[in-house]
Amino acid sequence: MSDPRYPQTQPSQQSAPQRFVPQQPVPQQSAPVPQQAQTAPSYQSPSAMPVSAAWPPFGTPNGSPMPGVPILNGLVHYPEVNLRTARKAFSRVGWTLLVWMLANEILAMVMKSVGDSALHAINPSAGSVSSMEWLSLLLSDVVQYGFALPLCLIVAFTVPKYPPQPRTPDPGASFGVKDWLMVLVMGYPIMFVGGLFGSWSADLLSGGKFNNILDSVTSSTGPADIAAQFLTFVVLAPLAEEFVFRRCIIDSIRIYGEKIAVLSSALLFGLMHSNLYQFFYTFGWGLLWAYVYVRTGRLRYTIALHATVNFFGGVVAPLLSDNVTDKAMDDLTSGDVQRMSHAFAQSGPALVGYLVYIACVLILVVVGTVFIVNAIRRRIAYFQQSPRELAPRKRVSVALGNPGIIVFGALTLFATVVAPLMMRLG
Repeated sequence: MSDPRYPQTQPSQQSAPQRFVPQQPVPQQSAPVPQQAQTAPSYQSPSAMPVSAAWPPFGTPNGSPMPGVPILNGLVHYPEVNLRTARKAFSRVGWTLLVWMLANEILAMVMKSVGDSALHAINPSAGSVSSMEWLSLLLSDVVQYGFALPLCLIVAFTVPKYPPQPRTPDPGASFGVKDWLMVLVMGYPIMFVGGLFGSWSADLLSGGKFNNILDSVTSSTGPADIAAQFLTFVVLAPLAEEFVFRRCIIDSIRIYGEKIAVLSSALLFGLMHSNLYQFFYTFGWGLLWAYVYVRTGRLRYTIALHATVNFFGGVVAPLLSDNVTDKAMDDLTSGDVQRMSHAFAQSGPALVGYLVYIACVLILVVVGTVFIVNAIRRRIAYFQQSPRELAPRKRVSVALGNPGIIVFGALTLFATVVAPLMMRLG
């Protein structure tokens, strides 16, 4: 069992746990196989097969074993793995995101300075680029997706990739419109609860001084602003972020375990936003999208999910709430019939449209909660065995104990948690 790219380590690095299932030939005589041990037919060691053929699932959703997987009382075999190679793969994932984040921040400052100078040269009385939301968004797109993203992909492409390749027996291989809509609806309770918890945490740490960055980005609703928001949130962000966080990251570390790949992708996706308001619900969405990707092997499904969520949350919601004043909302929630009537008289169709949108979101939250509970009860979700599945006791140390993840995690945690706390202390 050897692979020149992944040489085996000594047992001192990662030894097979006590539940290791040795491969023993079945006796030729007609003696019955002991009840406590069974071996699924035609099993081959992962290193003897192509990667695409070495991913048999642990079992089907109903609990029956799939062909080709050795089992012993439901336990799984964890092979020996070169832990240094595994840490290197996770570390390069961290460096990839760090390059993207730092390049974006540095180039954004340079672009803003250049933009302000050009704007003042054209019109000396003009304000800053930041005061023009559509122009600020477009310059941000040029920096992030035109310069910072290619730089991070240079690092990402240095890591070997093992993309998901679902086959016909895998239920996730057929992913229809019904499945796509179910995943979309399941994300709404996650987004709702995550948004509430993020707002509560940000207010608690900052003493109410920390503001949601999305409020300033989506505050303007002119034609140029809406067009820039649509381009940024619905087109560019889903394409770039899904390619990096689902394809590049999961393909790089999936060989060490699907569970750790899904969890790592979602956690890094939440941290990359560097915003406590967004962290919890982006982490939840990331779990769903990462699972869809490893089960289907198709990035188009997660891109469509991402774009749909961003469209309603980043374009439709601000547009509907733009003509609804804070006073109208206060009057509507006051419980006073006269004030409520005045609110409808002043805001009229805009208030009705916004309330309909809120009602639809709440309905999706309830239905999505039912879907999640049903999925948990029926144990619909499952994970396949990886050719170099890390033993449980090694997963955290390998995934987090490497330079790239440590540096990226420290910087993003500072921006996510420490920054609001410093605003409170200041």
